[in-house]
Amino acid sequence: MILLKTPSQTVGVMLLVLVTLIWGTTFPGVKIVTKTLSPAELVAARFLLSTLLFLPFLRGSSLTLWRDALPLGALLFVTFLTQAIGIQSISSGRAAFITGLNVIFVPLALPFLGKSVPKVAFLAAFLALAGIGVMSFDAQTFKFSLGDLWTLGCAISYAAYILLLDRVSRHHSSLQLSGAQISVVGVLAGLWALPGVLEHGIPKALLGSSLLPVLYLGLVAAGLTTLLQTTAQKAVPVFQAAVLYSLEPVFAAVFSYWWLGEVLNLNGWIGAGLVLLAMILSQIPTRETNVKARELEVGA
Repeated sequence: MILLKTPSQTVGVMLLVLVTLIWGTTFPGVKIVTKTLSPAELVAARFLLSTLLFLPFLRGSSLTLWRDALPLGALLFVTFLTQAIGIQSISSGRAAFITGLNVIFVPLALPFLGKSVPKVAFLAAFLALAGIGVMSFDAQTFKFSLGDLWTLGCAISYAAYILLLDRVSRHHSSLQLSGAQISVVGVLAGLWALPGVLEHGIPKALLGSSLLPVLYLGLVAAGLTTLLQTTAQKAVPVFQAAVLYSLEPVFAAVFSYWWLGEVLNLNGWIGAGLVLLAMILSQIPTRETNVKARELEVGA
């Protein structure tokens, strides 16, 4: 199976595009579910469900696996925590732009980690960030707020997650590494939601109107995408992966139009075009991508 071995770079790119497409479908779902569930309850429900899905694959897992999975899971949890808190006080467009800063943070951090970055990577990253900025531009949202800092924390933690996943993903089974980091998020999110559950009980919405959306958000948008991402980053250079992740707001706009009737204006179309151009530029072969390809051939 493709998810049980290291894919080619082309397949890895296709998997990451699929990940962003699935993420794009979550925006309407989250918007609907958060009317009945708090952010803590939603994140806990999503990742505890995903944990149950992966438990069979964690039997006999090694201490080395958990050593690598613990920081990954912690960073992923911080990403969801800061995003959930930040978006409560700023617009979704502003949150999308600030979160999209991770596309710049990744290539900027690579030289400090002893890795070279091709110039085209910076050009693609800036184009992607510009595209997200144009898509999410709102003249009414330029006043600084605490929500901006929380969301900036989300961008930083997710950039760190992408970089760490690039370093450790090739050393473990995709199924086991995905399951281990998801279980870490599930435990941390459960602790985050525990005070509210102890005070108010398990939300009735989890057994009612929110059940199907939460199942999708947990099993597909959290569990499956983490597995796809862990598998794909074994093959795709990290700076390319960061640009590919910027496709998320493009797909989010498409699905919001489809399901919620939200109109994509001229800014949206221009921004989407810039992100797509950035994705194309990021796929131009470079010395770094050729090295990655040779590493895959040696490891095959």
